[in-house]
Formats: sequence, structure tokens, C-alpha cells
Amino acid sequence: MPDHIITPTDAAVRRRVDVLSVHIPCGGIRGPVRRGEQPRWQSCRCEDNPVRWDGVDVSREHDLCIVCFRATAGGSSRWAWLACQDCRAVNAAIAEVWGFAPVRLGRHSLMHGVGVRADAPPHIRGEEAARLTEFARGDVRLRDWRRTEYPRLAARFDPLADVPLAVWTRQHPGGREASRDAFARLLGPVRPL
Repeated sequence: MPDHIITPTDAAVRRRVDVLSVHIPCGGIRGPVRRGEQPRWQSCRCEDNPVRWDGVDVSREHDLCIVCFRATAGGSSRWAWLACQDCRAVNAAIAEVWGFAPVRLGRHSLMHGVGVRADAPPHIRGEEAARLTEFARGDVRLRDWRRTEYPRLAARFDPLADVPLAVWTRQHPGGREASRDAFARLLGPVRPL
């Protein structure tokens, strides 16, 4: 279906959702956003024909943080962070103790030093390609975490609702303590956080 066609179901959603909201069935954020002076619609994956914006890598300004699900992260660039500022800070604090970051929180592999150098010897390129493939598969821990943590938080709401983001964050406030708690439950106790 071409990007410019709005199905009757998507049109009804756009009439009903008048502020940026968490779509409870999928955990995506959808609703009207401003990019510069121009208002745009941010879709979630449940829409019949999700809106794609011209001139950007990702047609989204906001997503729930992939660790705490309490604050927002993301952006329309391939260089955006997938975790909120507090979760990134906790990840960095753990990295200081462990010697490596426990979770990759950037959207692009190069944000984590993962890439394939064309000038590297063949055996090094092979190792780098394997690391890139591993990165592309994603972190199984984060996928499993999403399947447990997001539903735990979403259970307070109607399972078919679009909950305004302001209501979601009032019910589930973010912050450094929320991020520490999320990491402790994701990774197990880590000291110091």
C-alpha cells in the first residue's frame, strides 16, 4: 500500500489520538509530533499503513526507553539512543566497574565500536563481521526483558488503550532510581550503581 493512503482504521486512530500516546497493545508511541514547524503523525507498528517521513532514517521522534520503559528515548536519526539519559548513565556506571558496557543502547553499531574495516586483514574482517552479525541480531536479554517488563507496567491500563505519554510517565516516573531498579532486575544485582 502506498505511504500516502490512509485506511479508514488509521484515520479513526488519528482522529481519536490527539496527543503523543503509548499504544498499550504494542508499547509503541504514536500520535502527533512536531518536526520543526511542521506537525507530523508518528505511527506505531499496529497501524495499517504506518507513516514514513521523508529525509530521516527512522520515522519516529520518541520511543519508550528499552530498559526502564518509563522515560523516552529515540529520535529520527540512525545515531539515536534507544535508552533514556538515566539508563545510559547507569549503563556507563556499570561499565566503569565491569570494564565494558553490559547493554548496547545505541541504534547504530558504530555507536558501540562495531563495524567492519575495509583495510583490515581478512581474518580481522571475519571477526568484525561476526561481531556485526551478532549486533544485528539484537540482545536476547533485552527482547526477553521487554516481554516481561513492559507488560508489567502496561497492566495498569486498558489492554487496548492509547495512554497519553504524560499519563504513562505520571504512573511510571523515570529517574536514576527507576533506571537502577530496572538494571538490577535485568542484570541481577550490580554494585555500585
